[in-house]
Amino acid sequence: LERGVIWVGANDGPFHVTRDNGKTWTNITPKDLPEGGRVQWIEASPHRRGSAYVAVLRYMFDDWRPHIYRTDDYGRTWTHLTGADSGFPQDHPTRVVREDPAREGLLYAGTEYGLFISFDNGASWQPFQQNMPATPITDMKVFPNDLVMATRGRGFWVLDNLTPLHQMDAQI
Repeated sequence: LERGVIWVGANDGPFHVTRDNGKTWTNITPKDLPEGGRVQWIEASPHRRGSAYVAVLRYMFDDWRPHIYRTDDYGRTWTHLTGADSGFPQDHPTRVVREDPAREGLLYAGTEYGLFISFDNGASWQPFQQNMPATPITDMKVFPNDLVMATRGRGFWVLDNLTPLHQMDAQI
């Protein structure tokens, strides 16, 4: 969406952003994120400049909580999206988060045990396993209107035709 903006994360926790094509970098690690987690994924929003989602994995520190954050101001502030009141199980470490390119605020989260979905930009989550076994989801991509998921163990799953999810609203 914006030329020169690059989001990066490290294997040992911090993440940074540049807005000038790499000339200068700003540490944008959330203050409440425990030190040392692996930044598994940073997803720049396909809809809003300055917005991004981050999934951080910390089970190697015996921290099995999900850690997904969202920023809407290039990392100056962050919202933790997977707290105890979010509907997200607190023992499902997160590996990847993606925002649907066709519907703003529709999020997919891959965890150590399967798939979750949010229709309200991460304010609340619900399981979305369908017929998928409980397996680590290591990456996802919407292509072209299907959700393609890579799983641990060299497998992949395709959720065909996301149109019904794009059409859902509060009444459904």
